[in-house]
Amino acid sequence: MDTPELPESNRRRRNRKRRQEGIPRWLEMAVAVTALITSISSIVLAIGNGNAMDKLVKANSVPYLLGGFSDVTPEGSRILSLDLVNNGVGPAHEKSLRVKVHGRYVLSSAEFLKAVLGSTDAQQFEGTVTKNGVRTRFVRGGATQMVFRIPRTPSNASAWERLKDDESKWDIDYCYCSVFDECWRVSSVWNEPQSVKQCTRDPSHEFMP
Repeated sequence: MDTPELPESNRRRRNRKRRQEGIPRWLEMAVAVTALITSISSIVLAIGNGNAMDKLVKANSVPYLLGGFSDVTPEGSRILSLDLVNNGVGPAHEKSLRVKVHGRYVLSSAEFLKAVLGSTDAQQFEGTVTKNGVRTRFVRGGATQMVFRIPRTPSNASAWERLKDDESKWDIDYCYCSVFDECWRVSSVWNEPQSVKQCTRDPSHEFMP
């Protein structure tokens, strides 16, 4: 048998009774909206925390590479050297290094000595120069890496002193990057690092000890 259709008034009373017995529709909507807002807020916070962590990681990975000449070691030894010192937190990848003597580029320690002393006196240092002859250098935070070292010995003392006295006429130009490929160029020992998009090598001027 077919179920007799309830009068319209009975259906309304039954629907009203169901609403009274269950959760009100406005409360259902409020709960749904609250859940949506909570979800969106969680996503925004997660993105914000992610960006903050990225910045923190980069801040803890910034190098600060200083290059320059010295004529005495911290222990007091008379050694003339060209060194790269990373005073930053993160490692520095030195990608380009150029050395000038009297305003002109030199490409090796041998050319460096000849430019200062001349060919004859430069021969006094044959076999005594310690070289770090790599194409580029990776210097960890807080570390020092030498490029070349020339010790003072009894046999080269006079020429070595001439080298030391000429030190103010030398300069370097170098470029380095962080592990995140953020790069800086230093155009002189007297200048601060300047941010650049990338380091560019110039093979005709690069210094290889």
